Amino acid sequence: MALPEKLLVANRGEIALRIVKSAKQLGIKTVVLYAEAEKDSGYVALADEAVSLGMDGLNSTFLNMERIIEIALTTGSTAIHPGYGFLSENADFARACEKNRIAFVGPDSSVLELMGDKPAAKKLAAKLGIPVIAGHNIEFSDIITFESLEFPLLIKASHGGGGKGMQIVHNQAELSALALSSSRAALNYFGNGAIFVEKLLKDARHVEVQLLGDQHGQLVHLFERECSIQRNHQKIVEEAPALCLNPQLRADILAAALKMGVAVHYTGAGTVEFLVDQNGNYYFMEMNPRIQVEHAVTEEVTGIDIVAEQLKIAAGLPLSFTQEDIKLKGHAIEVRVYAEDPANGFIPSSAELVHINLPNHPNLRMEADINLERPTGNQFDPLLLKLIAHGSDRLQAVGLLSKTIHELNVIGPPTNVQYLERILCHPKYLQNNISVEFCAANHVELIEYQNEKPDSLDQAYLFAMAVALRYLAHFKQTNRNPWDYLGFWRVNTPYIPISIDGLSYQLGVNVNDKSNPGFLSEGIYTSFHMKEWSATCLEIFIHQTGRKIYYQSDPSGRFRVSCGSKCHSIGFPGLAENLAESFEAGNPATREEKAEVISPMHGKIMEILVKENQWIKKDDPLLVIEAMKTENKILSHKDAWVRKISVRVGTQVTDRMPLILLED
Repeated sequence: MALPEKLLVANRGEIALRIVKSAKQLGIKTVVLYAEAEKDSGYVALADEAVSLGMDGLNSTFLNMERIIEIALTTGSTAIHPGYGFLSENADFARACEKNRIAFVGPDSSVLELMGDKPAAKKLAAKLGIPVIAGHNIEFSDIITFESLEFPLLIKASHGGGGKGMQIVHNQAELSALALSSSRAALNYFGNGAIFVEKLLKDARHVEVQLLGDQHGQLVHLFERECSIQRNHQKIVEEAPALCLNPQLRADILAAALKMGVAVHYTGAGTVEFLVDQNGNYYFMEMNPRIQVEHAVTEEVTGIDIVAEQLKIAAGLPLSFTQEDIKLKGHAIEVRVYAEDPANGFIPSSAELVHINLPNHPNLRMEADINLERPTGNQFDPLLLKLIAHGSDRLQAVGLLSKTIHELNVIGPPTNVQYLERILCHPKYLQNNISVEFCAANHVELIEYQNEKPDSLDQAYLFAMAVALRYLAHFKQTNRNPWDYLGFWRVNTPYIPISIDGLSYQLGVNVNDKSNPGFLSEGIYTSFHMKEWSATCLEIFIHQTGRKIYYQSDPSGRFRVSCGSKCHSIGFPGLAENLAESFEAGNPATREEKAEVISPMHGKIMEILVKENQWIKKDDPLLVIEAMKTENKILSHKDAWVRKISVRVGTQVTDRMPLILLED
């Protein structure tokens, strides 16, 4: 038994990069697949070979089993690692690998068949004496006519995870529409629209156990993770170990996970997931027969490379350690940074990532595939990166993570960075008083930063940055040193107009002393000095305290400026002939007057919820766009008549494409 000479990675992004790195450390050559829009990705550059899948959607690219098998055979790949998502839990794909004598890095197809069927897995758990959630496991065809359901309940996809297709139903009246929506989402992402329902367990905590099993009958656990911080059933903060468990409850859950793995002769990396209620009772939920997005926190506290172990197991090698060898060290926490807009219903964004300040700390790990030299929008997944902090205890890990995420300075797409910051500093999170309903229960607190205006100190830095950028803009126009062009504003324009986040200001500017420029606002004079670190970074010093501020100009003449975790827009009306017009065009109020509903993303129209000549009110749902594995409702921004609908169900739309025209 030997490691494969060549491995095909049937995935993309950060997980593909992660797999390629582990394979290279083991001396395995790698072949990767890519969509044309992502040909400049880091995982493509690092791999030994790369094959284009074209530029179509998922069904033609990363879900195209026949083509992926063909590429594996053509390139001489003797193993395929599916990563997570896509085909990682597809039993038909595993069977195709077995048929073509390609090692599938994961359990065999029979295990995938069983574990991929969530109701069947629950029946097995119950048979083994493992508690399962009380409720009704009913196939979709029976749901609508079943009258004895106990509400609230949860609709789940029978053949997939990741929260896709999962919805809470509060009463019988909601059931039909939500079941149809869940089934459609499951079909779209997993290729199977089967769904089931179960009783909703209130205020539960999500705890999962990482397993590793080889082909020689050895099965071990790598302890557990807690993943209770979820938004819309999607994990966004994960940590290891789970401090909510007492010694006996931990022992019971670990034993139950191992019992499940032994029963199906599990091989490879897998995760058994449980819910724990407020009384300390645990219930089997499902088993994910693949690598998890959050596997890094377990690696940090155990020191075991789970991906490397996957590759060794698939090659038939035995585990190189026993259960007694696995020890926990410290505490690790991971946050998922998404390109999504919390102010607009967390709609995912496919906008290009222009700038990000990537962290560097010995106790911090980052999983990302970011190429700022050739930025591209992302058509498959809004996940930008994962940050994993390791500390001697939970408090230390939280502190490092909070400091680091605040300094990311993202320019480009909207992100959930500030939302994550709010979670990490929330008193209930710090006290570990959480459940899977934490985000929903604290939504207002977590999202209220959207309406916060900069405080006086933040505003002072933004004013100073506006002055500095105005000089840089003038310098680029004149090709002269701005500090030698003394008195330019003071002589010709004693007050200059600026705009920050759509609000207008007038600043008096003094530049006679190039070492100590300043500005006057509302009768208060503030001096500052600056240091230029790069073409996209200035450090502004006010009262001897410096802040690094990152910036990028856009075609309209405005600047996108990131100070800490918040991104601002700074403009100079009148700087160029078309600047005022351009700035006005980007103003939300102007867009409202035009009443054109614009697509915020690339995607596919799944439903149109209104008709032409229909009267609608502000925040009424207009249509549903499927993008990046998620269905997103687009809402009306005003009371209006629907004058014209420019798309149909099934239409593929692009970012900023007109969808509906409204009329007052």
